[in-house]
Amino acid sequence: MPTPETLKAHFSPVEYYHIVCKSIDGLLLFQDNQDYRTFKERFKIFTGDFLDVWSFCLLTNHTHHIIKTKSSASIYQFIHQIPKKERTNSMKHFYDECENEIFFNKVIERQMNSFLVSYANYVNNKYERKGGIFQKPFKRIQIDGEAHLQQAIIYTNANAQKHELVKDYKNYPFSSYLPVVQNDHSWVDSKNVLEFFNGINNFIFTHNQQAAYFYQKNWPSSKLE
Repeated sequence: MPTPETLKAHFSPVEYYHIVCKSIDGLLLFQDNQDYRTFKERFKIFTGDFLDVWSFCLLTNHTHHIIKTKSSASIYQFIHQIPKKERTNSMKHFYDECENEIFFNKVIERQMNSFLVSYANYVNNKYERKGGIFQKPFKRIQIDGEAHLQQAIIYTNANAQKHELVKDYKNYPFSSYLPVVQNDHSWVDSKNVLEFFNGINNFIFTHNQQAAYFYQKNWPSSKLE
């Protein structure tokens, strides 16, 4: 079944998006702790200069990320430092017309797809398999306003509990909830997330108050799983 256009949002500068990467036929994306670490490391390598992560949850057969795209100027400066012969075609087009949002969208898509190929190669080499592991294209919706952003962050942080991987999402080791509470900036922009929630106490309180409600009411992001 083709991916609906509503789940293929166009990337624009300094905007928030909910991204979901789902495996083919329920294939396990992670079989040990090293797989989780490698996924996060490669995600950061390929996307860290193009977007900031505000929330994530890595599950058995799919992943969630709430991200904020960087500004055109920031990405331009990053590409400027890359030797011309090492730039991808999407980087070259964006560099030549950095105000053209078509090329902004393409460069973000390219970095995400390059990451997905990189992780698929890792899995194939490690587990002696061949072929793709992710559904194409990856799904993404644009976040509309602060209320939606807050809901998306909480939904993502609590997603492991929804899928019954843990009884309490606060104990799940492969989401951004614990890193934010611990003010760990390794994989998530904890500083800005805590500022958005007006501090750690309100971050914890709002999660406790709203996580169960969203799932009971089948909050709209559930269509992304």
